[in-house]
Amino acid sequence: MDFFDKATRKAKEVGSTIGNVTREQTEAANMKIQKAAIEKRLESRYAEIGKKYVAYVENSYQYEAFDVSDIIEQIKPELEKIAEIDAQLKQREQQIKQNNIEKDRKKAQDQFDSEKRKLDKALEMDIISTEEYEEKLARAQKRLDNFEALKKVELQYQMDIISREEYEEKIRAILG
Repeated sequence: MDFFDKATRKAKEVGSTIGNVTREQTEAANMKIQKAAIEKRLESRYAEIGKKYVAYVENSYQYEAFDVSDIIEQIKPELEKIAEIDAQLKQREQQIKQNNIEKDRKKAQDQFDSEKRKLDKALEMDIISTEEYEEKLARAQKRLDNFEALKKVELQYQMDIISREEYEEKIRAILG
């Protein structure tokens, strides 16, 4: 029964995490769609300004002032809405990024905990020596302690900033 309860709890936890990430990504996508729709509406206003400018240039001998203040007043709310959406989008994307980092950090902690349980069991069963146990546990702890640095190196490699050899060299240097 204990195993079933743990499995059920873990499944709910994973489902909740996936639901939160999906919801946040959906909200970000909806903001991008909303921004694109506003930008599309603005295109017609910009075209209207262009037409007025062409008419002004053609009739410049009449000394008629080139005035588009009426159009600018009409598009101000749209421009303000785009700025608002951009700010919300930036905040949402930062939140998604932070959630992904936290998820990765939790995964690293879970991997450490799993490794420790295996090592504890192996030590208890006298499969490994205390020295081996401490060495392997220290290595696993070092991976957890250097999570941030390892993540940065991994991102550098994924973005093709560093080669595979540089990646492996940096990982070895961090884990010592």
